[in-house]
Amino acid sequence: MTFEHVGVPSVDDASSYMLQYGRFEATHKSQLEALGLPAHLWQVLYRKLTTDTFDIGNYVAFGDLDDDESSSSSSAPKGLTEHLLCLNVERLEAASNVFLVDHAWTTTVDQIIENLDRVPGLLERMEKLTGAYDGLASSSAAADVGLLDPDMEANVSAVVSMASVSEDKARELLVRTKGCLIDAIMAAEDDGKEATPTQNSLQEQILQQLGAGSKHGVSKPLQWRTRGYDCAQCALSGGDQLDGMEIIVPLGPGASARDVKCTFSPKHLAVSVRGNRILDGDLYAEVKPDESTWSVESGMLTITLTKQVADSWPELIVGEKHINPFEHRKHLSRVGSELWRYFQGYDCMVQGADQSIAKQTNWYIQDEVGLSVAHSSDPNVRCLPFLYLGAQGQVSPFSILWPIKSIASGDALTRDFCPSWLKDPCQRHGYLQAVFPAPTQPLLDAYLAFTKDLEQTAASATRAALPASPAPISQARRVFMSDATPEVKEAVSAAGFEVAARIDEADIILDNDTAVHADKMTNQHPLNNVFSSTDKTVLALQSVAGAQDWHSPGFHLPTQVSEFIGAALMDSNSWWMLASSQPPSNVQPPRVVTNSWAAAVRHMDVGYTSALKCVPSAIALDQIHVAERLALLTPSNNLYIWRKDTWIYSHQIQLRDNKPEPYQTLAPSVEVAEAPFMEQLRAKFGGKVVDSFAAKMDDIIADTVRLLLGIDGSEGKDFGIFSFRFVYGRSADDGIIPLLQGVSPVPVHERLASSTRLAPALLSALVGSPDAESWKQVGA
Repeated sequence: MTFEHVGVPSVDDASSYMLQYGRFEATHKSQLEALGLPAHLWQVLYRKLTTDTFDIGNYVAFGDLDDDESSSSSSAPKGLTEHLLCLNVERLEAASNVFLVDHAWTTTVDQIIENLDRVPGLLERMEKLTGAYDGLASSSAAADVGLLDPDMEANVSAVVSMASVSEDKARELLVRTKGCLIDAIMAAEDDGKEATPTQNSLQEQILQQLGAGSKHGVSKPLQWRTRGYDCAQCALSGGDQLDGMEIIVPLGPGASARDVKCTFSPKHLAVSVRGNRILDGDLYAEVKPDESTWSVESGMLTITLTKQVADSWPELIVGEKHINPFEHRKHLSRVGSELWRYFQGYDCMVQGADQSIAKQTNWYIQDEVGLSVAHSSDPNVRCLPFLYLGAQGQVSPFSILWPIKSIASGDALTRDFCPSWLKDPCQRHGYLQAVFPAPTQPLLDAYLAFTKDLEQTAASATRAALPASPAPISQARRVFMSDATPEVKEAVSAAGFEVAARIDEADIILDNDTAVHADKMTNQHPLNNVFSSTDKTVLALQSVAGAQDWHSPGFHLPTQVSEFIGAALMDSNSWWMLASSQPPSNVQPPRVVTNSWAAAVRHMDVGYTSALKCVPSAIALDQIHVAERLALLTPSNNLYIWRKDTWIYSHQIQLRDNKPEPYQTLAPSVEVAEAPFMEQLRAKFGGKVVDSFAAKMDDIIADTVRLLLGIDGSEGKDFGIFSFRFVYGRSADDGIIPLLQGVSPVPVHERLASSTRLAPALLSALVGSPDAESWKQVGA
């Protein structure tokens, strides 16, 4: 075995080197051990990080991927690109070296589309990578309509912008309407139909937006977009004369005025950023260079040009290509969807404005070298993300690659794209579908078999009986409640209970601790464990309830990824909420909402384990409304549902073109006042529908408990307090129906320890004296 020469420091520098390396090792030891990098390579890595050494090019060369060979066996290399990375030296032994691989782009799930649209050059680079080109942008002028006269051609961009059609379609409409701009736009809206009041109103809006144009004259757009900048004609002098042009150029994050150079001349504009020319061309007409200005703020360059003659321009730079905003947004989404083949992720902790710590997932795409490492189920290298904390406290992300087997000259470098813990062949096939698209029939078959099993489970499900009378009277009166406020303790005492100072003095224990306390009533019902995570809840309901129309479908991705993809393919309009079931202590991982099954699958890399079907609110498209009900299950299986409150929460959903953004983190919930919300529901759907919704929630709670008591009932001492959460789905008759979204044990400190109404009422129900105004008992 040979080792990379890391360099031996001089005697004078040895002490300093060891001190600095010691700091590096102390800071990164846990990360390096988790990655599995052999300890003898840590100093090699440190040397390369501190000297910015990317030397993998000395060992490898690009080779072409043989498609026939790659499809011949499961272990043959499969490439993300048309190239392979092949060893170009005689041999590379296992664990003999470690290499740095750079990242071409790092983003977050909320910023993917925004970055593609606004970071200069990024969209073009990602188009080249994915092969998802914008057909409109690359097509030539339509030959069918021939060459338009100059007046018609001047109106093409206005029709594109205001009618959301392609340039070819705009030319066709202008030819059909003999160059009349208004008629062309109206024809795009409702081709061949008689004008209606709505269309007449639209015509007025168009005329207003076109400003000084007339119905029979030639009008030119006031604003438009290109791929590199936005343009707007304006009245700098404050009148109605269009004597100015405002150009907005996105510069990307971190750019400042010192990075920019703008050169004005009467008929030419040139803009450079960090030495790279991003705008350079002849202007449509002359401007006054001495009166033109530019400024940079929040990563945006704003250029204001003063026209030599106040007139409307059809373009800024001669020959520039305008884009249809609607088509461009669709194209951005298409490219973003394709990129999930290439994204890899890692987690980091970020501090919010309120000093809270949250988990953030960063998604990155490697440079061309990293992307050329192929996939194999029998890999010879490992390539994983590494976060380097520099001497000045800056964090720099890289990938580190090292051989795990001996590699001979000419061999392709391969890694396993599947997570190391994913062993089941069927689920590995499903995961790899997100990276290397293949025939989907096996996934559809897996889903159909899965649904058949759920239907059979539902048909044979057994339900436990629930007592119809209150719990037996108990003499237990001494209560220990962790974190209880003085007001709650006083209310508990007023209800006839004694507040114990220690657990060993109590008969009833309300505590978040899971310790076993013999001969005491504790809030540690066995169903607590069933509902302790989204994963367990999903699997439990699948195993005992099967397919129920009151339960929003969910999948446990580590064991059901193939079935999940099949479900997403069967319903291409479905949206999914992704959840991580085992968050780090005191850190809340964000939930993710997406309509991309590939994005959902790749989130498995960073610990997301559940995919729940996302149901936008039937009340408002940009919201997810959740109703929370509390239920008490006594040791003798008496089920009580809290009557006093239904808590309503709202999650804001980001929309684009009246559809949810394709990738977004779910906004934190905001509590909504119950009374006005219910008034809104009654006004929209009627009182009977709303009352039926509430009754159905209680029925679902009872059915869920009956089903699950068959697998995990109490042994006579433990009770449970559970939160049932329902989303407001839309029924087939355009009403509202409750869909069970989740169940979880209620932590004592969240409600009981601070509620002067709930805590005493709960204790009274436990000892056999439930207050009928506070609790609804569900029996039989």
